[in-house]
Order: sequence, then C-alpha cells, then structure tokens
Amino acid sequence: MGSVNSIDPRTGAAVETVADETTEEQVRDACARAAAVAPRLSALAPAARADLLEAMAAGLDAERERLVPLADRESAMGVARLDGELTRTINQLRLFASVLRDGAYLEVIVDHATGASPDLRRMLIPLGPVAVFGASNFPFAFSAAGGDTASALAAGCPVIVKAHGAHPALDAAVTRILRAVAAEHGLEDAIDIVFGRAAARALVQDPIVQAVGFTGSESAGRMLMDLAAARPQPIPVYAEMGSLNPLVVSPAASENAEVGTTVAESVLLGAGQFCTKPGVVFVPAGDAGDRVVATIAERLEAAPSAFLLSAAIRDSFVAHADGVAGAPHATALVRPEAGEGSSVTPGLSEVDAVNLNDPALLTECFGPAALIVRYETAADLQAALRQTPASLTLSLFAEADEDTFVADLLLLAQDSVGRVIFGGVPTGVAVTWSQNHAGPYPASAGGMFTSVGATAVRRFQRPIAYQAVPDALLPPALREDNPLRVPRRVDGVLEVAAR
Repeated sequence: MGSVNSIDPRTGAAVETVADETTEEQVRDACARAAAVAPRLSALAPAARADLLEAMAAGLDAERERLVPLADRESAMGVARLDGELTRTINQLRLFASVLRDGAYLEVIVDHATGASPDLRRMLIPLGPVAVFGASNFPFAFSAAGGDTASALAAGCPVIVKAHGAHPALDAAVTRILRAVAAEHGLEDAIDIVFGRAAARALVQDPIVQAVGFTGSESAGRMLMDLAAARPQPIPVYAEMGSLNPLVVSPAASENAEVGTTVAESVLLGAGQFCTKPGVVFVPAGDAGDRVVATIAERLEAAPSAFLLSAAIRDSFVAHADGVAGAPHATALVRPEAGEGSSVTPGLSEVDAVNLNDPALLTECFGPAALIVRYETAADLQAALRQTPASLTLSLFAEADEDTFVADLLLLAQDSVGRVIFGGVPTGVAVTWSQNHAGPYPASAGGMFTSVGATAVRRFQRPIAYQAVPDALLPPALREDNPLRVPRRVDGVLEVAAR
C-alpha cells in the first residue's frame, strides 16, 4: 500500500506523510470495532449522548490554535475563514446535543389497545455504523467532525471517516481529538478513520456499514451510490453533489445598482468553492441588465487570483471555464488564467436563454466562475430554468410589486431546488433547526433528507414498532411512565412531558 501525503496547495509540495493507506483487512477491523461499540452508543440515554457531543465540541475548541493553521496549510483558505468554519463545526455538535435533549427526534408514538387494535408503540432507532466521506472545500464543517459525523453520532451510530486526500493531516488530527473524548466516555471506537481509495471502496462494501454520508462531486457521489446499491444488502448513500444554484434577477431588480456587486461577491466567496455558489445567473435583456452584467464582469476581472484546493482542481476549473466560453452561442466576458501553485483568476461567460440547450453549459464549474444567461421574457426565463438541472438553491432578486413574476418562479422552484432565497445570495448555510441543505438529484442523492440542520439526524434512523410488548421490556422512550420525558404522540394527541 502507498503512503498518504499532506500537500500544500500554495506550492504543490508534499509537507508530511500522514499515514499508510488503509488495507482492506484494516477496514474490516475498524468496521468490526464499530459494530462492537454500536449497542453501547445506542443504549446511551439522549442526555448522555448530548454530553458526549458537547465534550467533543469542547475538545475541538481547545485545539483551535493548532487545528486552524493545519487546515490553512492543506487548503490555502486563510485562517480567518477557517477559524469561522471551526466555530461552525463546534456549533453543529452543540446543535445536535440540543436535538438530543429535546427528544422529539425519536418520533415516539403510542397507541393504546382498543377493541379494534392491539397496543402499538413506535419510535426511531439508529441504523448502525455509518461511513462519512468529507468534502475538500469544507475541511472542518463537512469533514471528520462535520455535520454527517455529528448527526450520525447523535442518532447513536458509530462513524468511520474516510480521510479526504486534500486534507488528510487535518482529518487525522480531528479524529484523534474525537476518539480521545469518546475514550473518556468508554466509547473510543465510536469514531475511527481510514485512508486511501481502496479503503473507500472496502468501507462502502463492508456489510457492517449501514449508511454513507458524502459531500463532493457528482461523479464520486454516483460511484458510491452504485457501490452501495450493488451490495447484497443495499444501503442508502446520502450524497450532496454538484449544483448550479440558479440566481434570477428580475426586470425591476435589475435597476438596482447593488445587485451586480452582490452577485459577484457571492461568486468569488471562498474562491468559488462553495457548493452553494451561484453558477448560472439569469439577467433580463436591456440596458439595466447590461449594467448588472457589466458590474459582475468588472468585479470578477478586478479580483486577484485565488488558490484553489489543489492544482488538479485548478486545471479542471480552467478547462471547464474555457469549454463553456467556447460553446456555441456563448461569449467569454472574463477569461481565467492559471498562476503559481493552484492559483487562478475568475471566469465569466454569457449566453442567451434561448440558446441554453448545450449540456456543457449546465454543469457545475467548481471555482470562481459563473454563466450569465440573458432572457427577453418571463416565458423565456421559465423555459431556461426548466432546462437547468435540479439544484440545492434558487435565489431571486425581485421587487415587491412583481407578484406574478415571483409567484410563478416560486411554483417552479418547488420541483427543482431544496432552498429558495429571496433578495439574497445562496452562499452561507445557517446551521439551524429549520435548515434544508439538499435538492432533487443530481444536487443530492434524492432530496428527501437534509445534510445540514437539526433534521439531518433523520438520515441515520429507522422506525421500529412494538406490539403488545410488556411495559418493562420496552425501550425507555416507549414505556408508559415516559422516564426520558420525551415528547410523544399518545392516542393521536401530541404530549410534551414536563421536565
């Protein structure tokens, strides 16, 4: 097996050897340890699992001064951005601690026996060990201690992390911290890590693993989905994949001089390496729309070069941006240029809505680039949006008196995106109870579950019902006296137990 190296994207040089690639036998051992600890993790009372998550959050916070520079060395994202991302990651763990203490995540339902039906009691239980694949563009928030890990642990599922090749040293360091905290609770193997592509395949195919969480490209996500579906026992893959995130500027909103600046800043944020970057921007034809486009182009052309996560990602970005610019009927407004290390300047192209029928125009360009689509009429806009693949988000800049225009787009969005933003940009995903970070395929594996927010825990649970089981043998949440004091629906009526 080969070695796993930590690469500095600013120079392309290997900085350290992090680990040897994990063998298939070592993957099997990690899965076996996860299976052994699963009953104990699942048996923890919700409050005890909440304590575990909060201790993990504190453990990461205590190592902030070491972790943030390490993340910057492997991602070139800058310490300010990464310090904020670590805070978000810590807050995700704390959010799921709150979910556990609330108790509603168990979805407990009790139907007492009647003359027509038996005593039935239903709740959600953990699926079992989960494989988590981190994201290159969020080395903290969507990686070893990210939302997939936090929500799986909250559900009571052990996690085996597949270290990302772009930041293996960080993933290893974060996992060590989480394992040390778990060990203090007698649950060290509730979290583990493996390295290498062969290990990734072995992990998804191991019969002990019951679900996969993934954030990354559509091609990699689809490969994992196919592997999981081909198992003797297929398992779900909760994949968040590529997304164009259409952004619409209405005719009235195009008169606002600030719209172009706002859109450009969103395209450039994080060097365009956000899964919510607005990749296709619909702007009306006419003088006002011309000014919006000119502002976006000026901002992108004036932007300094930025480091992408690797030279390979940079090269793919330039090739994709050049391919869009060279498509029939497309016009290049700003051409990207490669620089030192993995650095690159932004790109921008333009096409008319009636010519948006080339598939090359409608694939995600990961990096600081966007496609401007000019439309003449609302009908042209709607037809073009229907050609656009399903996305995580749709953003709409419009005025209050454009009721019909807005209502039609909101109706269209219901079938094609997971989140609608009015008067703002999609970059920025609040970690809250109500957040939905998903979308119909190919934005995510199916769009039924979010990967961000409190309800992300639902991905790693399944329902079970108990019929006529003696009270003393029932799980605590289903017992008549409700010792956990969790919210329950009893005989059709929602009851919130006093704490």
